[in-house]
Amino acid sequence: MKKFSIAIGMVAAALSSGAIAHDTTTPFSSRGACESASAGMSNAEKDWLVATFPDLFDTTGEAASFLTKAWTCDLNASDGNYYITDHIEQILGSRWFEQRNH
Repeated sequence: MKKFSIAIGMVAAALSSGAIAHDTTTPFSSRGACESASAGMSNAEKDWLVATFPDLFDTTGEAASFLTKAWTCDLNASDGNYYITDHIEQILGSRWFEQRNH
C-alpha cells in the first residue's frame, strides 16, 4: 500500500506540474467546445501516462478513462464561460480509482 501511495503522489505531481496538464486558463463559450479541447489534450497525454506509470495504467483506454474524470469542464458563474478544471487529486484518491481492475 505504501508503494501504491508513493506512485499516486508521483502521478499527481507529474500531472499538476505540467509534465502533462490541460490548459485550465482558456475560457470556452460552450461546454461542447471545452469538452472537445479537453478530449484533444487527453488524447495527446494518454500514451505518456501509460508509459510513465505502467504500475497504475495498463492500457491507453484506462488512462483515457482516468483523464476524462480528472479533467472536467465546469461553468464559471462570474464570467459565464466554461473552463477545464483539475480534479486529479480527487480522482487518484477516489473509490473509482481504487477499484479499477488493475
